[in-house]
Amino acid sequence: MILYIVVAASILLNIILLIKVIQLQRELDELKKATRLTKEEVEKLNERIRRLKLGG
Repeated sequence: MILYIVVAASILLNIILLIKVIQLQRELDELKKATRLTKEEVEKLNERIRRLKLGG
């Protein structure tokens, strides 16, 4: 009887952990999208770096 309780608790915890992992994966994907730079932004940053190197 105790074995069934332990197995049921283990399955329940695994389901909860799976849901949490899926939720965190979605949050990570959103964060990646939010921090991704466009080609134009990268070009502007590179131009600023070149100017700083020439000016310094």
